[in-house]
Amino acid sequence: MQERRRFVRIPENLQISYEIMPSVKSGAFITKNISQGGIRFFVHDLIPKNSLLKIKLTIKNIPFSFDAMVKLIWIREEPQSERYEIGVEFVNLPKKSAKTLIAYIKDILEVSHRA
Repeated sequence: MQERRRFVRIPENLQISYEIMPSVKSGAFITKNISQGGIRFFVHDLIPKNSLLKIKLTIKNIPFSFDAMVKLIWIREEPQSERYEIGVEFVNLPKKSAKTLIAYIKDILEVSHRA
């Protein structure tokens, strides 16, 4: 079966905070995986598909953090839990943030291939 993703995803636990736009709901979690195209993480709120969220992503070991807008592509309720797993894609990610994120992902992939 062929991989349908446009970007390689890496399993990475990074700090992420989110704000559902335009409401005032917000929260913070740890990412499950990330690519240059988007992020997979958990939230406590049932958020409608195609919603826009403002996020702040922190990469501690560089150190680097950035704000970005993302669009909710899919949402799945976690059984036996009061949370939801979501997949979001970046919307107009600033070039500096994109460049840093791509370099970070490449570094992680190189390290994992050496191991």
